[in-house]
Amino acid sequence: MILDNFYYQFFCVSILGLIMGSFYNVVILRTLSGENIISPPSRCPKCKTKLEWWQNIPIVSYLVLKGKCHFCKTPIDIQYPVIELLSAFLFIMSFIKFGISLKSLFCVSSLSLFLILAGMDIKQKVVSFKYSIILIIFCILFNYLNIIDSLLGALFAFILVYGLKKISDKFFNKEVIGEGDIYIISALGGFTGISHILFFLLVMLLFQFVFCLPEFIKKMIEIKKYNLLYTCLWFGVSYFLLFLTKIYVIEPGMFFRILIFVNVILSLFFVCKLLISNIRNSQISVIEPVSPAVFLSAFIYLFLF
Repeated sequence: MILDNFYYQFFCVSILGLIMGSFYNVVILRTLSGENIISPPSRCPKCKTKLEWWQNIPIVSYLVLKGKCHFCKTPIDIQYPVIELLSAFLFIMSFIKFGISLKSLFCVSSLSLFLILAGMDIKQKVVSFKYSIILIIFCILFNYLNIIDSLLGALFAFILVYGLKKISDKFFNKEVIGEGDIYIISALGGFTGISHILFFLLVMLLFQFVFCLPEFIKKMIEIKKYNLLYTCLWFGVSYFLLFLTKIYVIEPGMFFRILIFVNVILSLFFVCKLLISNIRNSQISVIEPVSPAVFLSAFIYLFLF
């Protein structure tokens, strides 16, 4: 039967992913603006003109309209096709990994919420508490065959990040870790389980370092903090090499393993020392969106496990 054909199912899942991605764009933008996500019908954010059906086809409409509103010619945010393509990719990967199953449903639901929260965080550095709680529930349900491991992972991540937030807020007299970050990282713990959360927290930190690096370099050059810049780059390279050894991309001998580890510890010590001094003097801002790094970490988990 055609319904049982892999390629037919693959096509349907891909189309469904694109359609849901279009809906995720609506959820992101209307949640941030406080609007209802169901009504009114889709319209141009600039001129408020109601869109016709052919202007709402995922990816196709963006290409046909050449990235501009049909009515006012305002450029359409690149977020729309990016989210649609990412959503389709999430659906495809979940289908390939788990087929048409309950686990696939919980998987794609969890990853979709990670994607929505990442989109919100990038646009306005806001993480919805309501969506975060729903995400944690879906992540735990994703591991319904090993739910204790999932609950322990979420609890461990929550206690760890909550503790770090309380310590850093009191030490710096300012918010260093956002409250929403606690819940979305807890969701990552629920998704990976206690068995893998430590490794994927390291993955998340690596992604976060890469995302923050361009802006951080620019800021350090502006305020002429070259010592901090060089130390952070030293730490980044050392940490990346350590990460590569953990995933067996490179397999150095014992001497080089020790050397890499010592470099990570030393560079981390000096980075923390310099960061503490600069943050307390309000010379640099450390609040950066964490949700994109969490989303990518969850996606990497899907690939590896």
